[in-house]
Amino acid sequence: MKWYPVELHTHSIHSDGDFTVEELVDAAKKEGYMALALTDHNTFSGVENFCAQAKAQGIVPVHGLEWTTYWGHMVVLEEQGYTDWRGVMPEEIDQAIRSIHTHHGIVGIAHPYSLSDPVNTGYHWAFQIRDWSLVDYLEVWSRNYAPYRIQSQRAFELWEDLLNQGYRITAMTGRDWHRDERLPCCYTWVGVERGLTADSIVNAIRNGRVCLSTGPLLTMKVVQEDQDFFSGECALAEVLRAEMEIDFGVLRGSWDKEQIRPKEIRLICDGRIVKTLPVLREKDKVEAAYLFDAAGAWLRADLYGDYYGVSDCRIAMTNPVYLKQSD
Repeated sequence: MKWYPVELHTHSIHSDGDFTVEELVDAAKKEGYMALALTDHNTFSGVENFCAQAKAQGIVPVHGLEWTTYWGHMVVLEEQGYTDWRGVMPEEIDQAIRSIHTHHGIVGIAHPYSLSDPVNTGYHWAFQIRDWSLVDYLEVWSRNYAPYRIQSQRAFELWEDLLNQGYRITAMTGRDWHRDERLPCCYTWVGVERGLTADSIVNAIRNGRVCLSTGPLLTMKVVQEDQDFFSGECALAEVLRAEMEIDFGVLRGSWDKEQIRPKEIRLICDGRIVKTLPVLREKDKVEAAYLFDAAGAWLRADLYGDYYGVSDCRIAMTNPVYLKQSD
């Protein structure tokens, strides 16, 4: 499994961004992103130029659009067709998502708890989803300084509650990148086995092979009877070994190591902390392992530490490995 940094929520002058398409791609190249989606509000007008510019810079382009409505914003990626966002009422969102899936696209709920009326109409998610299994991903971290925002905490609690109800929805970040600001952001990492393409990115998100970070990359795998299970995969709920790794060498220069200081790894099962492991040193890679007698539905790892003056803050996380009972 190889992990790639991607950004899948951006804007240009084709909607409300300050970036030209060329400036956006240049900024992404400097930041170290390996793949990028242009998701302007309700328009594809910049996509053709974007794809050409991204390929010229060696960045994988992902086709995207941000549905922008009175009842919420939804990022649509790699839809091979078009589902009309106009006129979709709150109680009709399930049908619209099914249409996008029919066209092979995926959907993510953008910044679900952002400030809405009267400041930003439609930013707060108010669509009435009846079948949460239709949602491919949820932005639990959005925009700058996301880890300590109250909106992030509410989105995170929604995501964990859905996990505990049995839904397998991928946690994602969304930079919602509009301009070249030098402010702290969060990074999405996708796990891919055979080369980075738009299809492999979509499949990674569908299957939960995603890790999130404000700086150092935290990954986890579960080892059971000499078989490795990564985020999004399913292992037996019995004695297993969780192996975590922190990579401090990623995206050098894009995050501030003086302001982001990991202190401990927390192993989380069904929302409960089952083990804490201290981070005693900082080098390019730190490894930790824990033998775990599983008795839950899902298991993931969080990295906690100091974040821009806030102590005991979540600064990186994995999506869960799911656990099933043996027959």
